[in-house]
Amino acid sequence: MAKHRGRRSKKQEKIAQTRIDQLFNLAFDYSNEGNSEESKKVIELALSISKRYNQRLTKKQRLQICRNCNIFFNADNSRNRLSPKGWKIITCLECGNLTRFSKPN
Repeated sequence: MAKHRGRRSKKQEKIAQTRIDQLFNLAFDYSNEGNSEESKKVIELALSISKRYNQRLTKKQRLQICRNCNIFFNADNSRNRLSPKGWKIITCLECGNLTRFSKPN
């Protein structure tokens, strides 16, 4: 049987994006319950789906996870600060990673 080559269909990409959104909502629920290990597993699953289907995370989704340890941020495990220059600095209290986001235009 011939291999399917080329780009994925728009339908598959849309399904992948909705699954990523659902997994982020599930991670939010786990994080609010205090179950950080489950939320970390769900985030890793969402990241693997985004890699497989070549779907970028939205800016809101990128702000919600640590790039180093893949943990979902909440008030207990992160610190949000604004620098004098307008950068948003998020510090992960689990691994100590700093993430800087540029100021809005």
